[in-house]
Amino acid sequence: MSSIDTEEKLPPLWGKSYWWTRTGALLGLASLITGLVMASLLGVHLGPCGLPHQITNPTLAVEVAGEWDDIVAMVGPCEAVHCHQSKDENACFADGGCKTICPDKVAALSFEQYLDFGFIIVYWLFFLYLGVVNWRFCYSTRFPVFTQVLGKVAGAVTVVAGSIGAHADWRENQSILQALSELHLMAGPVPLMRDFAFTKWRLLFLAIAAASPIFLFWSGKSNSADARPSAFSHVLSWITALLAFSTGWTGFLACVFGDDHRLEVGTQRLNLVILSAMLTLATAQYWRGGTLVALDKLAKLPVLSFFATLFSSEKD
Repeated sequence: MSSIDTEEKLPPLWGKSYWWTRTGALLGLASLITGLVMASLLGVHLGPCGLPHQITNPTLAVEVAGEWDDIVAMVGPCEAVHCHQSKDENACFADGGCKTICPDKVAALSFEQYLDFGFIIVYWLFFLYLGVVNWRFCYSTRFPVFTQVLGKVAGAVTVVAGSIGAHADWRENQSILQALSELHLMAGPVPLMRDFAFTKWRLLFLAIAAASPIFLFWSGKSNSADARPSAFSHVLSWITALLAFSTGWTGFLACVFGDDHRLEVGTQRLNLVILSAMLTLATAQYWRGGTLVALDKLAKLPVLSFFATLFSSEKD
């Protein structure tokens, strides 16, 4: 019996279904694609010009805006000529004085916030998934009791922190939409999106750090003693665990100290964590029997089989 035949008969990595890993890969992919689409749509209207606190990401800049001047600077005429945007409206302070704003920029920020409500649901499901797999499958034969307890605690923290963080994000979006609708007469303090934003990021960084055990003790609780360890899969999962823990730690500290620049760096690294987790989960089944087995299985896919047989001889 060939190694390929043996690998094809191996049960799923976790539980009784391959969808335990495939679901995580799809949710991670959906989170990345949704985030990229939102960033690209907003980038057409807002560049780094005029963003407060030396932030280069418009989405994060409006989240952490603490004063009306911060928002006005974002939606002002900076780069409006280059982007061919209108600049024919004014934002006026209640105590006097008006500044020019671009309605197109205001509309773009508002549209992104409505899209973000859907994005919240997507990444919330991803954190729920990470919490569940930690609770159910975090296991190491060398440290069985410790890893099972750690997995359940980490899973609970991931679910709770991810859920409360998503709720804070929802409230943050509502505050941003309120602020954008009140630009024509800026009275009183700016709505509390900065407070909600730092609460959200603090909890999401905590959740991603708490999710690292399932990757650290990869491949978790495998239900087959015949499953051959894969160096590629283990290294990829360990990289994910290291990225998740380090990103969660540094991002959490940035929120504690209110450091906007370090927060932006943390959010950028969070995207790398999601990408690494998605790749780990997507390749989990293929690489269980080693790299050669994985390449043979990939070569059987219809989209790749043509190239795999293109230069093969008739005897092969």
